Amino acid sequence: MCEKGRSMVEMLGVLAIIGVLSVGAISGYSKAMMKYKLNRQTEQIGSILDYVTLYNDELDRENFTSLNLVRLFQKIGAIPQEMIKPEHPSYIYDIFDNRIFIYHNKESNGIQYFSLEISIGSYSYNVCLNLFQMAKLRSAFLWQTLFSKTTIDGTSSQFANRVFGDDYCVNNCLKDLTLEKMRDLCNVCDDTKTCYFYFLWNYKPSGNS
Repeated sequence: MCEKGRSMVEMLGVLAIIGVLSVGAISGYSKAMMKYKLNRQTEQIGSILDYVTLYNDELDRENFTSLNLVRLFQKIGAIPQEMIKPEHPSYIYDIFDNRIFIYHNKESNGIQYFSLEISIGSYSYNVCLNLFQMAKLRSAFLWQTLFSKTTIDGTSSQFANRVFGDDYCVNNCLKDLTLEKMRDLCNVCDDTKTCYFYFLWNYKPSGNS
């Protein structure tokens, strides 16, 4: 008794099923990888923010006018080794390869504050949401968060999107941020522009030492 081979229609059906399963597997892997990276970013940046919260008084007593805090934090082991690139000693990099700079700013009018600046590149929307969630958890410590961005033509702009910590907020408060509000704020960033997210703390108005 002879057995007939599969028809072309049957073979195409099998290939279609395999294709659908492959797409589902790739999509599931991509989502799992994104979740892993966001969690790792939370650990990396969150640990730095928690460190400066814990040792804030000690840092505040130092003169950081011209000191690169990235180098200081590296020296004392506050930054994971994986975030350090020896060829770029003034910066650190998160798991998304976003460049991070930590500095103390003293403006000409006497205002002083510390800042953690994150240059958001790829996956900017998801990263932005993640950063806001970190900020909300630390609203009692932070002065504010804000964005600036550089467009393709090199034009820089700063947005009226400041969200303030507990001791400074009137209307836009980090502790009151909803996921919907975070999504609205994060729409200012996209993958075609360089977007900077700032954590600011230790604000001192003009005249304070």
